[in-house]
Amino acid sequence: MGACASKPKEPDSPIRIQQEPPKVDKRSKDTVPRPICKLRTDAKVRDVYKIGKTLGTGGFAVVKLATERATSGEYAVKIMSLPERGRSVGDNENSRDDIFKEIDILVGLNHPNVIYLREYFEENNRVYLITELLTGGELLDAVLQRGSYNEADARNCFVQLLRGIEYLHANKITHRDLKLENLLLQRPANADDIPSVKIADFGLAKKMKESQMQTICGTPQYVAPEVILGTPGLIYGPAVDLWSAGVVLFILLGGYPPFYDENEPALFAQIRRGAFSFDDPVWDSVSDRGKNLIRKLLEVDPTKRLTATQALQHDWFTGGMEEDKLPDLSNTRAKLRKKESRHHFRGAVHAVMMQNRLRHLEEMVHNGEVAARQTLLSDPDQLAHATEAARRLEAREAEGAIR
Repeated sequence: MGACASKPKEPDSPIRIQQEPPKVDKRSKDTVPRPICKLRTDAKVRDVYKIGKTLGTGGFAVVKLATERATSGEYAVKIMSLPERGRSVGDNENSRDDIFKEIDILVGLNHPNVIYLREYFEENNRVYLITELLTGGELLDAVLQRGSYNEADARNCFVQLLRGIEYLHANKITHRDLKLENLLLQRPANADDIPSVKIADFGLAKKMKESQMQTICGTPQYVAPEVILGTPGLIYGPAVDLWSAGVVLFILLGGYPPFYDENEPALFAQIRRGAFSFDDPVWDSVSDRGKNLIRKLLEVDPTKRLTATQALQHDWFTGGMEEDKLPDLSNTRAKLRKKESRHHFRGAVHAVMMQNRLRHLEEMVHNGEVAARQTLLSDPDQLAHATEAARRLEAREAEGAIR
């Protein structure tokens, strides 16, 4: 199913720290046309659906249960506030452009491994996205609840992620924020199988003519090295999703993240070098094919990194596995269960989007608190200083909000 026709989007711009704050907040302009497909204008959302309990909350939205009055069918409704036209938005808000870009992407998606948008409403400066109801929770939780867990289970989960990525890339869409939290299950898992894995949360996704982007974004532990190289004018492509997929596979097979450091510049340095290893004894139970696929996904050079289609043709999938002879990944699951490890790869290392942190720094540059740079990510020492400055600013803002 194709997406609705819309005006061409302006290309992403790299984040820069400027000497002067911009006089006009470009994020406040309502430049992205509303996607017409699936927009309901013949009724109010509460006339069609009964809005029920809250299923989840995020920085920009709340998700509630929606029951269709005519059929009693259950769906999820994602509710987002629409800023008024012309009003500047803060780091904790989505602009109108952000919201309509996400909808423009979702209206054209129809794949078993991607969340499905049924329709949406716009009322009283809010949008209501009616999506399929995913009742199975996060993939990671399902893995932990199973009676047994082996490499074939990880493979069966990961192949679904790759199929979803392959579909997105074939439709010129890059997700840009693939991580375990964004992999949800259609229904609860049981002892025999893990049901359909769905890619969710398209808030950072990008639809491109040439599949090329410049904006620094993503969750630090999953972000690809080409995104954080800090090279002025550097353009990256959909290969960033395959790097993130490699991080997911490493966690599914090893039980801990491939890159970790409490110090974010040190973490970025690890990622730039592709500095991970299979030295932990947990990898003794993992096949050489599985480890080889990880290596080919966590390839620093994006031109040498496997595409989703190439990954699906890897020996780990095509070579066959005698599942009854595969060792149980009990050590992997033990690591997954550790509170501190789960905390690490669930984005505890400053999981705020990096571009939002840099927007904070624009204010600090203007106030003379941080020296201006064309880019901060290329200088680890400067980034450490800037990150600490951003934390202080956020703390002051939080304290002011409490008062």
